[in-house]
Amino acid sequence: MNARIASFPMGRFIRHELTRPNGGMVREFTNANGVVFAVTWSGPGKPDLSTLLGRYFAAFQADSAATARAMHSLRHPPQVARTDLQIQAGGHMGWFHGVAYVPSLAPPGFSTSDLAVQP
Repeated sequence: MNARIASFPMGRFIRHELTRPNGGMVREFTNANGVVFAVTWSGPGKPDLSTLLGRYFAAFQADSAATARAMHSLRHPPQVARTDLQIQAGGHMGWFHGVAYVPSLAPPGFSTSDLAVQP
Protein backbone atom coordinates (compact mmCIF):
# COMPACT_ATOMS: atom_id res chain seq x y z
CA MET A 1 0.00 0.00 0.00
CA ASN A 2 3.04 2.28 0.21
CA ALA A 3 1.78 3.66 3.52
CA ARG A 4 3.27 5.19 6.66
CA ILE A 5 2.66 2.89 9.62
CA ALA A 6 2.19 3.67 13.31
CA SER A 7 1.21 1.12 15.97
CA PHE A 8 -0.70 1.72 19.20
CA PRO A 9 -1.06 -0.90 21.97
CA MET A 10 -4.70 -0.85 23.13
CA GLY A 11 -4.68 -3.33 26.02
CA ARG A 12 -5.44 -6.78 24.61
CA PHE A 13 -4.92 -5.74 20.99
CA ILE A 14 -2.76 -3.47 18.85
CA ARG A 15 -4.12 -0.90 16.38
CA HIS A 16 -1.87 -0.34 13.37
CA GLU A 17 -2.61 2.86 11.44
CA LEU A 18 -1.52 2.95 7.84
CA THR A 19 -1.67 6.39 6.26
CA ARG A 20 -1.90 6.08 2.49
CA PRO A 21 -0.19 8.56 0.14
CA ASN A 22 -3.60 10.10 -0.74
CA GLY A 23 -4.30 10.83 2.95
CA GLY A 24 -6.61 7.86 3.44
CA MET A 25 -6.35 5.79 6.60
CA VAL A 26 -6.39 2.01 7.03
CA ARG A 27 -6.49 0.60 10.55
CA GLU A 28 -5.64 -3.03 11.26
CA PHE A 29 -6.44 -4.54 14.64
CA THR A 30 -4.32 -7.51 15.73
CA ASN A 31 -4.83 -9.85 18.67
CA ALA A 32 -2.10 -11.09 21.05
CA ASN A 33 -1.03 -13.69 18.46
CA GLY A 34 -0.54 -11.00 15.81
CA VAL A 35 -3.60 -12.15 13.83
CA VAL A 36 -5.64 -9.39 12.18
CA PHE A 37 -9.24 -9.59 13.44
CA ALA A 38 -10.55 -6.30 12.08
CA VAL A 39 -9.76 -3.69 9.46
CA THR A 40 -11.25 -0.25 8.87
CA TRP A 41 -10.63 2.21 6.07
CA SER A 42 -11.60 5.76 5.29
CA GLY A 43 -10.50 8.50 2.96
CA PRO A 44 -10.34 9.51 -0.67
CA GLY A 45 -10.19 6.56 -3.02
CA LYS A 46 -10.81 2.95 -2.10
CA PRO A 47 -7.90 0.84 -0.91
CA ASP A 48 -7.30 -2.46 -2.73
CA LEU A 49 -10.00 -4.46 -0.96
CA SER A 50 -8.75 -7.80 -2.31
CA THR A 51 -5.45 -7.19 -0.52
CA LEU A 52 -7.06 -5.67 2.55
CA LEU A 53 -9.66 -8.41 3.05
CA GLY A 54 -7.45 -11.32 1.96
CA ARG A 55 -9.26 -14.66 2.11
CA TYR A 56 -12.51 -12.88 3.06
CA PHE A 57 -12.67 -10.92 -0.22
CA ALA A 58 -14.53 -13.72 -2.04
CA ALA A 59 -17.27 -13.72 0.63
CA PHE A 60 -17.47 -9.93 0.34
CA GLN A 61 -17.94 -10.13 -3.44
CA ALA A 62 -20.49 -12.95 -3.27
CA ASP A 63 -22.62 -11.47 -0.49
CA SER A 64 -22.51 -7.98 -1.99
CA ALA A 65 -23.73 -9.27 -5.36
CA ALA A 66 -26.48 -11.35 -3.73
CA THR A 67 -27.64 -8.37 -1.67
CA ALA A 68 -27.70 -6.13 -4.75
CA ARG A 69 -29.79 -8.69 -6.68
CA ALA A 70 -32.21 -9.12 -3.77
CA MET A 71 -32.59 -5.36 -3.44
CA HIS A 72 -32.88 -4.97 -7.24
CA SER A 73 -30.28 -2.29 -7.01
CA LEU A 74 -26.57 -2.07 -7.65
CA ARG A 75 -26.46 1.11 -5.56
CA HIS A 76 -26.93 -0.70 -2.24
CA PRO A 77 -23.75 -0.45 -0.12
CA PRO A 78 -21.73 -3.69 -0.18
CA GLN A 79 -21.95 -5.75 2.97
CA VAL A 80 -21.51 -9.17 4.53
CA ALA A 81 -23.58 -10.12 7.57
CA ARG A 82 -22.50 -13.60 8.62
CA THR A 83 -22.13 -14.96 12.14
CA ASP A 84 -18.34 -14.80 12.05
CA LEU A 85 -17.76 -12.19 9.36
CA GLN A 86 -19.11 -8.66 9.27
CA ILE A 87 -18.17 -6.30 6.44
CA GLN A 88 -19.73 -2.95 5.62
CA ALA A 89 -18.52 -0.53 3.00
CA GLY A 90 -19.89 2.78 1.83
CA GLY A 91 -19.13 6.29 0.84
CA HIS A 92 -19.49 8.58 -2.12
CA MET A 93 -17.27 9.82 -4.91
CA GLY A 94 -14.16 11.16 -3.28
CA TRP A 95 -14.64 9.61 0.19
CA PHE A 96 -14.97 5.94 1.06
CA HIS A 97 -15.14 4.06 4.34
CA GLY A 98 -15.66 0.57 5.62
CA VAL A 99 -15.12 -1.98 8.33
CA ALA A 100 -14.43 -5.71 8.31
CA TYR A 101 -14.56 -7.74 11.52
CA VAL A 102 -14.11 -11.43 12.44
CA PRO A 103 -15.56 -11.80 15.96
CA SER A 104 -14.01 -15.21 16.68
CA LEU A 105 -10.50 -13.76 16.26
CA ALA A 106 -11.08 -10.75 18.53
CA PRO A 107 -9.59 -10.79 22.03
CA PRO A 108 -11.93 -11.26 25.02
CA GLY A 109 -13.60 -8.03 26.04
CA PHE A 110 -13.05 -6.30 22.69
CA SER A 111 -15.69 -3.68 21.91
CA THR A 112 -16.80 -2.93 18.36
CA SER A 113 -16.93 0.75 19.36
CA ASP A 114 -13.13 0.67 18.87
CA LEU A 115 -13.81 0.12 15.16
CA ALA A 116 -15.71 3.39 14.62
CA VAL A 117 -14.71 4.94 11.31
CA GLN A 118 -14.69 8.70 11.10
CA PRO A 119 -15.99 9.69 7.64
